[in-house]
Amino acid sequence: MTLDASFFKEEIRCDFLVTEKRKKIWAVELRLLEKLDEVCKKHQIRYFVYYGTLLGAVRHQGFVPWDDDLDVAMFRDDYERFQAVAPQEFKEPYFFQNAYTDGIIRLMSKIRDSRTTAIEHLAPSLNQGIFIDIFPLDAAPDGRNDQLETIQKAQKEIWTSIVNPGEILTNLERGETYILAADVLVDLIKLEKRERFKQFEAFNLSQFEESENVDFLIRQLFSDGAQSAKKEWFQETVYLPFENLLVPAPAGYDQILTMLYGDYHQFVQGGSTHESVIMDPDIPYGEYFEKYILKKKHKDSPEIE
Repeated sequence: MTLDASFFKEEIRCDFLVTEKRKKIWAVELRLLEKLDEVCKKHQIRYFVYYGTLLGAVRHQGFVPWDDDLDVAMFRDDYERFQAVAPQEFKEPYFFQNAYTDGIIRLMSKIRDSRTTAIEHLAPSLNQGIFIDIFPLDAAPDGRNDQLETIQKAQKEIWTSIVNPGEILTNLERGETYILAADVLVDLIKLEKRERFKQFEAFNLSQFEESENVDFLIRQLFSDGAQSAKKEWFQETVYLPFENLLVPAPAGYDQILTMLYGDYHQFVQGGSTHESVIMDPDIPYGEYFEKYILKKKHKDSPEIE
């Protein structure tokens, strides 16, 4: 993908100053999205722009001016297929980051450009290039299947076994009961952490057909009363202009954006969800760590006598 020099010029969009640096960050993300699209077409994997990227496509035909990231989503079955092929498809300078390829476990995955910087954690061992987020959409309550409440409790228990197994063991010793049998939970906790996460994802996949609704699971597990999207809103795909690309969006984007943002036609200017992320499109994250963080940390450390 070649971007015209005019793309990088500083400009005012919706009364917001879009700097040259932000444009460079956008350019990295657009190239990542183009690569993602290439891989998904090759393997016949469906994906959609989602969250703020879907909002930008519908309302701005590109990035929301005050946003600095790209979000895509996949149904759980497509997401698992994508996870299977992505490590082989995204080679240097790109990197597919999930629970199995890097030293961090999260409920979604990322594609990163290792030639750039987007520092989320003060951990030089992690790949921290500029990224796009990939969210799996799992079964969510639809008001029809009464078993989904039980399923969600089981999902939360498995997730807790990953991030805080001691809590479960302590509660079991106190005689507390769970949806999952005590011996199942204990056997799960005995597994290596990433194997527990693998079991979590396998369970989510096994339950995907149990509902007519979908959502990013963390919203359902940790946000009381979170609304969810109907699968039928994703049944058809439409292509919307996004900067210099055409991007796939759910045909029911109006219902989805209304669910997520209410009156999404109203401009609410604000920071992005990555305001705390250190971003630099011109320097690799390893070099940035060495030059600006590790040296400063060493300089600020008291000398030992």
